[in-house]
Amino acid sequence: MTADVITVLAIVAGVAWLGLMVVSALRNRGGEEIAHNLQPGIDDQHLETRRLEKSQKAAIVGSAFLAISLPLYFLGETNRQEGFVEDFATESELRGEHLVEEFACFSCHGPLGVGGSAFYVEKRSGVTVSWAVPSLNDVLYRYDDAELNFWITFGRGNTPMPAWGLPGGGPMNEQQVSDVVNYLGTIQIKQQEAVDKTPGAMTTQVARLENADQIVDAAILSQRQVLAEIEQAPADSTFITQLSDQAREVLDNADVGIDTDDDGLSDVAEVELSAISSQAVDYFRVVDAITLDPATPDAEKAEDAVAQLEAAIPSDPILAVHLVAIEDILETAGEGDDTDGDGISDEAEAAITGQMAEASSKTIPAGIVEIELNPTNPESVGGLPDQRTASSMVGAQESVATTTTVTAENQDKLRTQEEDGLEFLLSAQGAGQWEIEIPGVAASMETGVDEAARAVALFNANCARCHTAGFSAGIPYTLEAGSGGFGPALWDGRELVQFGEAPEDPSEPDLLIELLIKGSESQKPYGLNGFGSGRMPAFGATLSAEDLSLLAMYLRSGNMDGKE
Repeated sequence: MTADVITVLAIVAGVAWLGLMVVSALRNRGGEEIAHNLQPGIDDQHLETRRLEKSQKAAIVGSAFLAISLPLYFLGETNRQEGFVEDFATESELRGEHLVEEFACFSCHGPLGVGGSAFYVEKRSGVTVSWAVPSLNDVLYRYDDAELNFWITFGRGNTPMPAWGLPGGGPMNEQQVSDVVNYLGTIQIKQQEAVDKTPGAMTTQVARLENADQIVDAAILSQRQVLAEIEQAPADSTFITQLSDQAREVLDNADVGIDTDDDGLSDVAEVELSAISSQAVDYFRVVDAITLDPATPDAEKAEDAVAQLEAAIPSDPILAVHLVAIEDILETAGEGDDTDGDGISDEAEAAITGQMAEASSKTIPAGIVEIELNPTNPESVGGLPDQRTASSMVGAQESVATTTTVTAENQDKLRTQEEDGLEFLLSAQGAGQWEIEIPGVAASMETGVDEAARAVALFNANCARCHTAGFSAGIPYTLEAGSGGFGPALWDGRELVQFGEAPEDPSEPDLLIELLIKGSESQKPYGLNGFGSGRMPAFGATLSAEDLSLLAMYLRSGNMDGKE
């Protein structure tokens, strides 16, 4: 007999008893001339035999019921408590999922926490950067629940990660933060998957260093484009504000007139809104999407593409990358199949077409789109209702109008700020503080170049985010390896002071490797002098013993950029 059945029986018995009491009371009702306390009492024979016996029998039955039901009830208590814990955990996870959706955590941390990026104003330069945001689907291999709770509650200063808990100034109470932590526990990938991410992360870091010059050039070009758009803001603001006002007026009066497709937009309104969207795109598009046809001689189109880009670059520097790309293509354009015999191979013509298609859309602000509403089709664009498409187009134009107007009104201030940012990037380009000379690292580690390169890649993939200043902001903002940021600096023999030399006897514990494996524990000592905050993550679950040993060698080398 289960606890639930016993409970039901107990409730039924109680209800039956209550019913008997009610019936008995009703039977005894009637006209009474003498108060109860003045009526003659029950004789001893009736009171001490029949009534007493009935009470005793009822007591025996009740005692027997309790003697049997209570042990049976408590036999199911363990399962009942376990079920309650499971139900509470499930409800907490569901609440946590809703909170993650409500506060858009994955907009920065990537879909289901795979890692992503967030816009952030880099403090030293004042430049808006794409900040590398860590993954959450393996975070519990690095931190325990309490440490993760701390990060969510208090955030991480000088990064895009805000405080979410009330003690840190955020909107969530203690239970809500715990719910988020519980939910994140449900999206953790398997440990082997977390381990398998390491090679890809290392490859990314190797490419980051190899392509550093191109990355910095692109950042400088992007900053020049920002300055150019500030200069163009007054003219852009005047144009797009007038156009968006016109579009809003048409949309507000779109219900007047013949509406063939009965979509809430008159035929005239659909035509006018389509034309307005084309005007906006044409205004911001500064070069044409020139198409070269491999079957038709059209070498002059390639010349036109180059001429258009050269003319546009002074006002839109960002297009320079496409001019350089096309010039490179034309240098070898005579190599390969040339169907139309115009001196430009079919492959080169396709590549130039692609470059011009990208260039033609590059100067158009996000949200400014060209739509073509069909008065005979209520869902002309992408299967969406024309009313929604038109509203979205007008809203986007108004948003761009607001942005350009604010820029125009603050032109001088913004120009100064962005010029300082450009100066910072040019200075950083000359300094090249992100560079790491692998042969120098190998010499300091007393190991081969391949091992040194792997050690550097391991460090950048797992440690640099905290221990190298500016790392998450991108290559142009990265200072010397191990220069310290959120975590302490690691150069100048700090590891030797904190952890000592690596033990000669392999059986003896290596204090540095122990920290890398377990991370720091709050309020517990580590190494020779350290006292833990719980903020140093653990890597024992995701890095092999060989990689941890190699990483420890690199950290102890004292020459992390290989330049000394």
